[in-house]
Amino acid sequence: HPFLLFVAKADRKTFLHHLALCRQNLEQTRPLSVELELERKAGENPVFIELISTPAIGTKSEIHIYKSIFLDITERKRHELELKRAHDEAEKANRAKDDFLAALSHELRTPLNPIMLIASDAVDNPDLPPGVRADFSMILRNVELEARLIDDLLDLTRITRGKLQLEKRIVSVHAILKEAISIVQSELKQKKIALEQKFSAPLDFIFGDAVRLEQIFWNVLKNAVKFTPAKGTIYVETGLSENRDFFVAISDTGIGMSAEELSGVFDAFAQGEHAALNSPHRFGGLGLGLAISRKLVELHSGSIEAVSDGHDCGSKFTVRFPLANPVESTETAANESPTAQPAAAISGIHILLVEDHEPTRTTLVKLLIHRHHQVETATSMKEARIIATKSRFDLLISDIGLPDGSGCDLLNELQKCSPIKGIALTGFGMEEDIARSEAVGFRAHLTKPIHIQSLEDALAKTMNAI
Repeated sequence: HPFLLFVAKADRKTFLHHLALCRQNLEQTRPLSVELELERKAGENPVFIELISTPAIGTKSEIHIYKSIFLDITERKRHELELKRAHDEAEKANRAKDDFLAALSHELRTPLNPIMLIASDAVDNPDLPPGVRADFSMILRNVELEARLIDDLLDLTRITRGKLQLEKRIVSVHAILKEAISIVQSELKQKKIALEQKFSAPLDFIFGDAVRLEQIFWNVLKNAVKFTPAKGTIYVETGLSENRDFFVAISDTGIGMSAEELSGVFDAFAQGEHAALNSPHRFGGLGLGLAISRKLVELHSGSIEAVSDGHDCGSKFTVRFPLANPVESTETAANESPTAQPAAAISGIHILLVEDHEPTRTTLVKLLIHRHHQVETATSMKEARIIATKSRFDLLISDIGLPDGSGCDLLNELQKCSPIKGIALTGFGMEEDIARSEAVGFRAHLTKPIHIQSLEDALAKTMNAI
């Protein structure tokens, strides 16, 4: 076809395919169209057309040919290309941000790990004086706070990218609320803040993710403790609204909020006027807890609101959720089993520990040997392979990100030679990291920093699993 020479080389096959369709569909009466880029000299701006071929009907009402018209769509295509380029750049920036946050999480978590292991072990050590255990308890609380700040950054990324996974089932909000309250008890005691509870809701079952619901209440309670002065009071009340929604109201006698602060209280990184450099009240934090809580509440089809009469007048946060189906709630209440007991501690496990972070490796060896396990260590896949050829191990505890490869690949290799169970101990805690470790056979995925109790539970459950 003579027009073929005017079509850009990349679109010539498309043009020929269009001509073939026209020939094959002479019995059709609808027009056929195709978008093409035209051939241009080097350095000239691209030109795009839409070729519309319309059936031409002969004297005997038969279609003999297609008549074609050309529409200049260069401007439209330019806008489309600009939008696609902007979208691709945004996606690239988001991937870079995710990669950066994952790397940041790993780098921040790793040095916290030996601190949390030692502190969590010492807190429950009856051989230590009460004062020393109290000091370790303080250290542990601060490490947990640092870990929570890291988790907040990752949670915000998960939520904004639509990657947060919820494990919903029928749950008792009162039970979850009590757990959240227990977490802040030590801080309440330290600041001598009174806590008044009034659980008035006759029904408290909703369809939700227990872990994320506890996170919501913990964030709001933590905020109340943070902004309430010593010897103040926090009130926690539950009930049913007029439209039969379950609500939790958490109010305090703290510093309160201005109208401007209220308008942005659920915005990410918003910290209010108290965060100003010249403010007499500086409380720290990243300003993410309430932003994440609102997103989590919305993912549960609920709502959260904040009210305050102004500075020094306290604040009140009310969270509402739709109640679960009454029949399902009744069945859940009837079938709820007693709280699962932690797995019995076991000893005598022959463990291959692969960890390139020396403080974590040294700390783990001491704690595991103290618990009567036999431990051999490696700092890389290469060392682990050599050691595995000389001894038979019951369990592999491995970091996922090793200097010369992945802990997932290492477990895969070792399992081909002999049966061995695995626990992943890593600073990467995104859902895809956990799924990847589970896919290759790790029985547990512990995200640094970890409590020694979490490791003990993982050891017991992994070794007792069939």
